[in-house]
Amino acid sequence: MRPDPINDILACPVCRTAIAIADSDTCVTCASCRSSFSKRPFAWNFIPDVVDMASPMWQAWQQLQGNGMVSYRTDPDRNLSVGERKDCRQFAQFCNYRGLVLDVGCGPQPWPAYFDTDKGAVFIGVDPVAGESPTDYLKFQALGEYLPFRDDAFDHVLFSTTLDHVVDPFVALREAVRVCRKSGELDVWLGEKHPDAPRPATSPAWYAQLKKPDLAEDVFHVKRLTAAEFRESLVKPVGLAIVETASHPVDEYRTNHFFRLKIM
Repeated sequence: MRPDPINDILACPVCRTAIAIADSDTCVTCASCRSSFSKRPFAWNFIPDVVDMASPMWQAWQQLQGNGMVSYRTDPDRNLSVGERKDCRQFAQFCNYRGLVLDVGCGPQPWPAYFDTDKGAVFIGVDPVAGESPTDYLKFQALGEYLPFRDDAFDHVLFSTTLDHVVDPFVALREAVRVCRKSGELDVWLGEKHPDAPRPATSPAWYAQLKKPDLAEDVFHVKRLTAAEFRESLVKPVGLAIVETASHPVDEYRTNHFFRLKIM
């Protein structure tokens, strides 16, 4: 499903000027800042040229994205939200989906397992790797730090194990606040791993070949966040307040934390 019309919510991710696209378009240029965006096989690419992909941090991030794609293709059941996963069901039950929902970092799968349309919600996704394969909902290739939407466009914004994959989680959350209606809701799924967690005795060959960038915490994450870091360093500074939480232990070293947030 898609909003009708989608052009009611699209905006340039650089200057936030309204943008309109037609089904016949393959490229669109912002009338204000002249940034250009192109259509990929299965999604529009709204990653702006202002991002310095040659900088050391963004170079590291690109390597992490490549590592992620290896895991998605090689072992999707463990690395994507697909199938009947208990953790995905728990998050879906925690989220009070309604209206127009934006999933920041939705992944490449056709339909995330934590989506739930029982209450008539309509989902839109953004992800840096969107566009390579067809999906069952509207998706854009975009960055959490540069969302291609107008202010107050969504009733609900999700970060499902996303914040530790972005270069700047503060900016990504601030963007989420911008595009979420003041009466709306943000839901965050944060997977916390204890620093003393032992390494697996053995790893699959595909994983052993992955390289960790110097500026990243591991082969998949820019920086893992603890629940305490999230509460203290991100929530209030971006204008949010926690209204509900839930924690689900995975094992003695890992816990899934869910946060329901409102705009102050």
